[in-house]
Amino acid sequence: MSAQADEGSPFSLLPEEGRQHFRLLELPPDLLELIVSEPSTSLHFKSGPKSSKAGLNSDAVICTPNKTYNIRQVNTSNSVYICQPTSHNDDDDDENPQPGLQAIAQSSWTLELSSTASPSAVPYLKAALPTYSSTGTYQSNELRASKQQIFDDTPLSQAECEAAWKDLACFEVESDPKGCFLPTASAKVQVWRAILESATAAGVDFGGNQLSLKQVEMVIDRSDEDWPDELGRAMLASVCDHEGMIDQGRGVRAVGLDLLAVEGTRGMHVSELLKKWKDALPEKWRAAAKVEALPRSEYTLSDDRKTITLAGVGSGVAAAAAESKSTLGAKRKWHERFRESKKTAK
Repeated sequence: MSAQADEGSPFSLLPEEGRQHFRLLELPPDLLELIVSEPSTSLHFKSGPKSSKAGLNSDAVICTPNKTYNIRQVNTSNSVYICQPTSHNDDDDDENPQPGLQAIAQSSWTLELSSTASPSAVPYLKAALPTYSSTGTYQSNELRASKQQIFDDTPLSQAECEAAWKDLACFEVESDPKGCFLPTASAKVQVWRAILESATAAGVDFGGNQLSLKQVEMVIDRSDEDWPDELGRAMLASVCDHEGMIDQGRGVRAVGLDLLAVEGTRGMHVSELLKKWKDALPEKWRAAAKVEALPRSEYTLSDDRKTITLAGVGSGVAAAAAESKSTLGAKRKWHERFRESKKTAK
């Protein structure tokens, strides 16, 4: 089928069975600007693994390095054709083909993009990672995925995955046992207290000064190897700002949440939490240990605000924290404890 006006370019349609299949992608202005700018930004189509976990999105998304866009497929009633340049031969002049256009596809659907509201990779990492406790036990045999492979299966941008990885103090071990781990709250409390003791002994100031690599190595250097060095580094990173400086607000909040996850699954007196919380903080931070410093969504108050309970105590993380509470005193090297628990899990 072809049509040609007295003036203009010839136009033709491929037969329907010969047409290609396309979806038009409608880009928001901010995303279009990233693509046309120099240097251009790469976009990635991603989707999460099919999961029975409630609230986890497995739909396709488009990600820039630091932002995620949801994809919505919308039907259009307009006739939209995708064309490409071609040559048309006049019936009376086969030797002089004329430049024209040919429709190679018709699209009835458009993909619309919208930015996600307050995205968080925390639930995806909690669902994907085996937990590490102070006894070296774990909840899954699937330890082969690297950090980047886990990020690739998370439907959020690289920066959003990195932020959640840092907040949860996740860590990756390159040597045996190789894999990525999510530390339980009880493991983080134990490691934090050990770091604080080592920092005090080494004269490291947690009052806001940036820690050098030498200071970090000095703080996490423990001869008895109760926990892997990677966990110590992850714990320090979780309380640092984006410039690598110790942040009091992040540190106070993280320690308080971890203590609540260990001690407050069945409720505890607010005064008891505050006492243990302050004891686990550097001297300069203790005045900031207040219930108001915790995210309101993470706890509930009862008994005229005298009792505090961890919100969502039925969650896997809270259950793991309570389960590992009784094993904090183990003193064998974590590699040995891990291998022993691995044999049991087979």
